[in-house]
Amino acid sequence: MSRVVDVAVVGAGAAGLAATFRAYELGLSCYLLEAKSRIGGRTHTDTETFGVAWDRGAHWLHSADVNPLTRIADELGHPYLARPRPFDGHLHLGSGWGVKEDWRAYRDEFEEAIARAVEAGEEGRDIAALDVMKNGSRWARMVHHIFAAISGMPPSEISTADLAAYRDSEANWPLERGYGALLAARYADLPVELSTPVSAVDAGGEHILLETPRGTVRARSLILTVSTNVLASGVIRFTPELPARLTSALEGVPTGHANKVAFHFRRDVFGMPDTSYVNFMDERDAARPACSFQVRPFGSTLAIAYLGGDLAENLDRAGEAEMTDFARAALGDMFGTDIFKDISGFAATSWTSDPHTLGAYSCARPGRAHERAVLAEPVGDRIFLAGEAVSADWFSTVQGAHMSGIEAAEKAASFLDSAIAAALPRRQNETNKNNA
Repeated sequence: MSRVVDVAVVGAGAAGLAATFRAYELGLSCYLLEAKSRIGGRTHTDTETFGVAWDRGAHWLHSADVNPLTRIADELGHPYLARPRPFDGHLHLGSGWGVKEDWRAYRDEFEEAIARAVEAGEEGRDIAALDVMKNGSRWARMVHHIFAAISGMPPSEISTADLAAYRDSEANWPLERGYGALLAARYADLPVELSTPVSAVDAGGEHILLETPRGTVRARSLILTVSTNVLASGVIRFTPELPARLTSALEGVPTGHANKVAFHFRRDVFGMPDTSYVNFMDERDAARPACSFQVRPFGSTLAIAYLGGDLAENLDRAGEAEMTDFARAALGDMFGTDIFKDISGFAATSWTSDPHTLGAYSCARPGRAHERAVLAEPVGDRIFLAGEAVSADWFSTVQGAHMSGIEAAEKAASFLDSAIAAALPRRQNETNKNNA
């Protein structure tokens, strides 16, 4: 990596992959640097643990009917479940299964809470989502869990203005082979330097210098796609330091928390249709957090628990055993503990403690939604941020990261074109002087 490239891209997640691909399309020379030993970032399909695909990270084609990655899935032959909306799920209340009327009552309360939060945001009231919710109702715990799963933060830390800005067609479809597998197929031929974390960025000279274990990378421009929590952590040292306006925005739009626990069984122990969705809220114990499961995705014998917000963060920090025990207890309450006689394995994610992510996806704090726009501003004239947190209306999603990467590459190309144009008169003057 001794040559000077037009653009260095830090992070080979959805944003970095799209940025690099677009940069090559524009004729730019690139280095794509990834700290992990794989591409995909927070979009990672695991096929090794159980011998069947499951997504450790992102798994929905959100707003699938207008999502540009749906077209790519079609082109590459990656099937997805185009499920109806609204759809019927299952609700377990601790002592037994709820009836359809329970499910509809919970969903109606959730939809009302979302509508009230969006209405507040559209009216310019950037307040906590918690402030417009029915917090003493029967379904409050379940509604709080879904808000946390969507945003990665508890309702007390979710900006209503941020929720109002999100563009959702409500067509949210899971990919059969996994979202990570789709990105891996799309970018299989893209050059990437794996296991190459960046520890320092020096933008004080003619070229931007990036320190890595494999030596110094030199570039004319830079695209940073790491999470807001990673940028805020100081794990990458910047010279000069990042602007105060940006560091404030990183704190105002942190990376929230979401994790999964997957259980694999030797046979179908659930007796439910393929790709069922189950919510668990124990009415016997008001202090017990609610959670959700995907059961038998695409006909497999998996059950995957979804944890969000404080619950996901706290269990991650407590360790895999505690996280697994929490999810296992809920699964046992719903289907009976005898099912574990047929368990063949389990696995838990740890996006909060992963040093390369420090969280799952971004969420603006109350009163701070306007700071998301700061993330899209160039740092100086040649450093650009990309990633789901940078997206104005598709944040927290893979397509948001994808589109922000494309936009960052085009910004870098525009800067480089301007720099070349500015340099031409100077070079002509130098030539004239030498010829005089």
